[in-house]
Formats: sequence, structure tokens, C-alpha cells
Amino acid sequence: MRGIEIAARSLRKSFEGGLVQALDGVDLHVRAGERLALTGPTGCGKTTLLSILGCLDRPSRGEYLFEGRSVESLGDDELSRLRNRSIGFVFQSFHLIPQLTVAENVETPLLYEGRQPSGWRRRALEALERVSL
Repeated sequence: MRGIEIAARSLRKSFEGGLVQALDGVDLHVRAGERLALTGPTGCGKTTLLSILGCLDRPSRGEYLFEGRSVESLGDDELSRLRNRSIGFVFQSFHLIPQLTVAENVETPLLYEGRQPSGWRRRALEALERVSL
């Protein structure tokens, strides 16, 4: 598995026109292969920080570098590709599409990779097997 390096400098995130300051000058550097845990009381900004690091949201101010590249300069399509190829999410809720089978839910991101559907089922079943599902 390849490593990803991320760095955040003076990240700030505010809501409600600046009335709520969720992040106030966060600096973070995570080297390739390094692991970390975010802990803290409810409302301290953990989810906000993870949303920015996962490219689901953008900071109000500051800089976020993913593999040495400024995320702020990426458009929505580029961010989608980055999330699809390089970022994995484990949500507290599954967020599955209820009309689809488990395998079909696993196959869905392959649509955004631009791959032909012929190999999707095999890849989905291999991924499910790796996590004992």
C-alpha cells in the first residue's frame, strides 16, 4: 500500500457568516505511512477537520496540501477523482444505496473511475472478500 502525505497550515473553518469558528488555525503534518487518531470533546472540530482532509469540504482560510499539491486549486471534478483514487472513508453510518445489493454498492465508485462494467463484479467481490463480507 502506498503512502500519502498531507499537510495543513493555519486551517480555519467558520460557519454562519463567521459566527461559528469550527477550526481556528490548525497545523498538521502526516507523513506517508504514519497513523494518527483525532480525539476531543464534542464540538471541537474533529469532523470538520476530517471533512477538509477528505476533500469533502474546503477551509475558509489556510492551506491544505495532499501529496504536495494544494487542494484549494483543484476543481470539483479533480477533487472527485482524488477522493475516488486516494481517499477512503469509514463513516459511522453506512450510507449505502438501499435499492442496491452490497456488491452493487461496492461497484458504484468504479463508475467514476471510467472503467468498463465487465470487471466490476469481480473487483467488488474481491474487495468484499478482503474485509470478510
